[in-house]
Amino acid sequence: MANIAKLYPKVVQTRRTIGLGLCALFLAGAALLQGQIDPIARQYHVGEASLGRASAEGLNSEFLLLPLLGFREAAAGLLWVRCDEFFHSGDYDAILPLVRLITWLDPHAENVYVTGSWHLSYNFTDANERSDRRYLAPSQALLDEGIVNNPNIPDIKFEKGWQNYDKIKDYNTAETAFLSAIKGPHGDETGVKGSDDYPYASPLKTLHILAHTYEKEGRIPEALMQWKAAMKRSSADLAAKPTDYSLKQLSAAEHHNYDETLQRWHNRYTTTGHDAINPTKYPFVLLPPPTGDQTPRPWDCAFVPKVEVVRPRVFKISGQFNAADGARIDVRITDWDFKDRNTTSIEHNARFEVDQTQTILVDALSERKNHFERELDMSKDPKMYNFSQPYYRVTLGFNPRGTSPHLQDRQGWSGEGLTDINPQHVMLDARPKLLGTKLIEGQGASAGPVWDGKSMPWPDHAQPVRIIRVTYKISKDQVMNLKPISEADQVPNEPIK
Repeated sequence: MANIAKLYPKVVQTRRTIGLGLCALFLAGAALLQGQIDPIARQYHVGEASLGRASAEGLNSEFLLLPLLGFREAAAGLLWVRCDEFFHSGDYDAILPLVRLITWLDPHAENVYVTGSWHLSYNFTDANERSDRRYLAPSQALLDEGIVNNPNIPDIKFEKGWQNYDKIKDYNTAETAFLSAIKGPHGDETGVKGSDDYPYASPLKTLHILAHTYEKEGRIPEALMQWKAAMKRSSADLAAKPTDYSLKQLSAAEHHNYDETLQRWHNRYTTTGHDAINPTKYPFVLLPPPTGDQTPRPWDCAFVPKVEVVRPRVFKISGQFNAADGARIDVRITDWDFKDRNTTSIEHNARFEVDQTQTILVDALSERKNHFERELDMSKDPKMYNFSQPYYRVTLGFNPRGTSPHLQDRQGWSGEGLTDINPQHVMLDARPKLLGTKLIEGQGASAGPVWDGKSMPWPDHAQPVRIIRVTYKISKDQVMNLKPISEADQVPNEPIK
């Protein structure tokens, strides 16, 4: 076949050669002059951490030229626009590699860290909208990277705190993140001049959520102290803008939360200062039953769980729990040896990869009229629930630290008013970082004085949280409905470490 390659005139070839040479010269000049064009670029990128320093191999040619010319942030902005298109179309899998590239190109794009981490924590779900918990570790690692690269930005620290407060229920880690945001880059609660919150290091909402976090930890003096700090800051803002209606409402809400927390302490733990919630002479956490023996004591929740597999990979969780309506029984189904990946190692979670052979489901079942029941269908999502291991752990439990106020009125912030007729169902989580303030005697705290109701902060934290828990060890045959699950499959709860 004849060669039909097009031959350009000699003059055109000469011009092309000269043009290509000039392009190469201009590119080299741009690279050499970039430092002079942007004299603070080197300083801007000092100390950056990146998950493995993602390469540019994933960039299309349309985006590749900008980084080569030194315009990394411009390329990152264009890629973020592309990410937004994927968000709205629901193509979530396509977003992760772009987030990785964007944070490599521009490690100071704080909104990418926040949005990318939220995407990892909340957007990967099963057919019933339950989150894929395997992505929590890389989500936290991404936020850690963002904090290293942007230590003066409170939003990333707030997001880490919020996810631990709302999603992971690790209130101690949430507290650490919120405190870091409030203290700011100088450690004195002052921010960077010109920032949105200056002279403060973080927005007022951070103080509010920290107060709620202290309450979730059972550390009531610190919660009250934090509400006082918020009220002091609101008062200063209101003095500068006395007619601002939103500031007035905010200040009123802070006073309400302070007074309500103090009132709850009286109702639950003391014999004085009660309101209509507790019209008796007893601390509510020791209120005796309405009939029979009137000795003050904790309430027997009489926990009777039942776990069945009604179809292969479809669990039916039911049982009795003697509490007011609204209690939520936590359910966790995992491989027997499941361990959460290291959430503190940036490099370990570099490419948002998860172990596809792992199985973990976390859910909560509402109790109504002392009964709870629901089917958990894990058969529709084999990629998420692999069931490739020989044995599995099914844990059912109740933790009063995370329950609603009307239940805590009877059970206390740390479960001081909660027990079970079966002592094997009762556990004390006495890890030092999780100890709450000792608010009443004789309910599991082995040391430290009872809070006096006035001193803030209170240095002694000696109240472990009392939780209800039952653990099953089941086989793969039982998961596949080849063998029934019975009480004989219940195993002793392992000590909490």
